[in-house]
Amino acid sequence: MISRRAENRRSLPEDISVQEKPKGFKIRRSSFTQKLHIYWRYIFVLLIGWLLLIQYYERTVVKRAMKKCDWDQWEEWDSKVVAHRVGLYADPQIMDLYSYPSRPTIVNWFTRQILDNYHARNWKFFHYYMKPDSVFFLGDLFDGGRNWEVNEWITEYKRFNSIFPKKPGHLTVMSLPGNHDIGFGDTIIESSLERFTTFFGDPSSQWTVGNHTFVLLDTISLSDRQNENISAVPRDFMHKFEMSSPKYPRILLTHVPLFRNPIEQPCGKMREAQKPFPLMKGHQYQTVIDEDLSKEVLSAIQPKIVFSGDDHDYCHVNHSYFANNLPKMAEEITVKSCAMNMGISKPAIQLISLYNPENDDTKTTYKTNICYFPNPYKPIISYCVALSISAVLLFWMTLLPLSFNETVVKRLPFRNADLGSILPIAAKENNAISINAINFKAANWRVEKERSFVNFLLNMIVLISFLFFVFSIFYKGK
Repeated sequence: MISRRAENRRSLPEDISVQEKPKGFKIRRSSFTQKLHIYWRYIFVLLIGWLLLIQYYERTVVKRAMKKCDWDQWEEWDSKVVAHRVGLYADPQIMDLYSYPSRPTIVNWFTRQILDNYHARNWKFFHYYMKPDSVFFLGDLFDGGRNWEVNEWITEYKRFNSIFPKKPGHLTVMSLPGNHDIGFGDTIIESSLERFTTFFGDPSSQWTVGNHTFVLLDTISLSDRQNENISAVPRDFMHKFEMSSPKYPRILLTHVPLFRNPIEQPCGKMREAQKPFPLMKGHQYQTVIDEDLSKEVLSAIQPKIVFSGDDHDYCHVNHSYFANNLPKMAEEITVKSCAMNMGISKPAIQLISLYNPENDDTKTTYKTNICYFPNPYKPIISYCVALSISAVLLFWMTLLPLSFNETVVKRLPFRNADLGSILPIAAKENNAISINAINFKAANWRVEKERSFVNFLLNMIVLISFLFFVFSIFYKGK
């Protein structure tokens, strides 16, 4: 006899199925979001590599460069001598809107971050490792400083001081102007000169440092042959200095180099440019001070050595002149720019070591040496290469996943680990770790088999976001 329950079961139509009650409430992801995958493990590995690379170029390489400049390696004073140590910074010309006006705004923003970091990082490491007693700037602090309106100039002034903050207990003099700060000669912008003087101090001044007299002379204003209101100030300073006759050896600092004959006075082997020193003039610039003015300056100041800027490249020459009807000689070093965007491959500063005891007739009272900053372009090239490698890896993972799994995941070190050789006896007996656990680890590194360009973009965005965060930490720390 067939039971009634069986009859009822047979009488049900075949296309009707009995649905089970849902066991719980579940949120279902859309088919699109289910296909999105962020490969955190691989991004984490890439970030570790990036951290090591950034640490190397932004910290280790800079420290190494400062160690090469160490005073003890070139001063050659007696071991008991305590010298006064000076750093000269030429032509930082911090980038502003006048630097590259035709470039897109976003490109200028990135460029400014890189340039500002290069300046600030080197300034910080120079003070930390070299510990100079005094620092003098040789002009061209800004790029478009002479053209800014007051409000914009104040903003750039604050930015400059945030890049080059003065260090307590160290003398820092920034009052010598360059042609990018105030103009040049007959075309000096008087309001820009007054503004620069108000915020940085007198353009022409003297400082007694390490028993030497540093003379900062505003030869740019001295070159103005039309407006006596501008040229009279540095000329009066020069004449008063000449009459005072300071007893210490004199070191002259000027933004624009003194006149020379480039053929008869070559710059030497340390200059990057192969061509002779240029003698040129144009709108708001002149590469050397006029010959008659150069002779007048040398005769009045009578320096042992002259340090100048403006040219951006190194140049070492000797000047012959007469003072009090006696022939004299002064050497001049044109200091390399400390900036990475001034057309030279090796930015640098000039170091001076001073030792002039009161009761000693030592003939040599100063020594000087060039200090090269780290190569500014190697990090950028390395970062670009690293970003390309990262992009290729993510492209491989997301658009050629089968190849990636076969080539990479199968070769991971824990994929075929031999637990028998690494586990303790107790672990083997209790089966605390099994081969299946190792295989599960390998599965966690396996990427999805479906190709997805969207996943490539997603993982690149995540990686780049993390890189922005990491670079911001290094750049703010400088």
